[in-house]
Amino acid sequence: MKRRVLMAASVASMIDQFNMPNIRLMQELGYEVHVACNFEKGNTCNRRRICALKKMLQNRKVIWHQWDCPRSIYAGISFVRAYRQMKVLADRYQFEWIHCHSPIGGALARAAAHWAGIPVIYTAHGFHFYKGAPLKNWLLYYPAEKLLSYWTDLLITVNQEDFRFAKRHLRARKICRIPGIGINVKQFADAGRMDQCGACIRSTDQCGSCIHRIDKNYNDRSEFCRYYHIPMNAVILLSVGELNKGKNHKLVIWAMSQLKQQNIYYLICGQGTLRLKLQRYADRMGVGKRIRMPGYQENMPWIYRHADLFVFPSVREGMPVALMEAMASGMPCIASDIRGSRELIGNEACKDDWRNETELCFSLRKKWQLCSVLEKMIEDEAFRRYCGTNNQKKIWNYDQAVVLRKMKKIYYEESV
Repeated sequence: MKRRVLMAASVASMIDQFNMPNIRLMQELGYEVHVACNFEKGNTCNRRRICALKKMLQNRKVIWHQWDCPRSIYAGISFVRAYRQMKVLADRYQFEWIHCHSPIGGALARAAAHWAGIPVIYTAHGFHFYKGAPLKNWLLYYPAEKLLSYWTDLLITVNQEDFRFAKRHLRARKICRIPGIGINVKQFADAGRMDQCGACIRSTDQCGSCIHRIDKNYNDRSEFCRYYHIPMNAVILLSVGELNKGKNHKLVIWAMSQLKQQNIYYLICGQGTLRLKLQRYADRMGVGKRIRMPGYQENMPWIYRHADLFVFPSVREGMPVALMEAMASGMPCIASDIRGSRELIGNEACKDDWRNETELCFSLRKKWQLCSVLEKMIEDEAFRRYCGTNNQKKIWNYDQAVVLRKMKKIYYEESV
């Protein structure tokens, strides 16, 4: 009988977006792979994509389990139910080891693994405590992570800041760093010449069941503008991420209202509970007619190709996939000055050029910095092209092949 391993995460979208390559690696090592996550609630993708994920897992002979894992630390009784479900899985299948993700899912899985005596790998996709984090984050998350680190055989971090902190302050048996979860840089760079579903490009798996196929001409800007009801002569700002406070889309809407240019449109790809509040805020700021929120989009390579400037205003990130994808697509990018984003962009793109006053990372405490860099980017198309070219060069260090080599070594060492 094959040895069994478990991939556990709070939500199914984390499996879909981050972990399909890791599942393939486990299978290549001869494991029977199980997945436990919440397919029903809290996902950042739509129901159609979740159905496609289930079918993909079944086609790959991956055994999936509905795990009622909450996303909020205030879930109360849901914590107890999710912990019991994980204990039942651990007892029933006797996994060789568990690889878990996300703060709450990782905490519950590590507690259950400790009870069952199962080795555990935990990938921290960005600690909730970090330089500049609210005090409550340090009071809630740091003590829990400190305790759980004693029950962690291998702690994987995805950025330099978290890696340095973990080495100094946490007590996992082993700590290592990978450069994010990795993306297929070549596929995003070549997306303009592909006729392929955006979700397949993201997961590098041919899902075979995607309803939305890109049969449009990738090079046709007019078709893109018609699709999203944007004038042809507009400058299109793009953000990708869930519509929540952490992604901070409200800041970009505010900045738009401060700019003199009236031909700026803002496309936000993602779903979430704040959609109506963001639209109302945009209306109050006088830019409501220039905001587009089409929800979760599977055709992201097509969108990256035709938008003019990627804006990433997040409050907290580990190693942002959307920013990596935009860089790989050759987009000029500006982002909040936080770990992960700062590591990807920095300000190196400007230092060898006469435009060295422009910084690509703006402070969240100085909103006017976002207005300043937006004005510079919008007015200077040549500079946008320059930054986009530099982004494509830098992002190769975060290519999926680099990450998979490291993960293959990690899994191999756990299997022997």
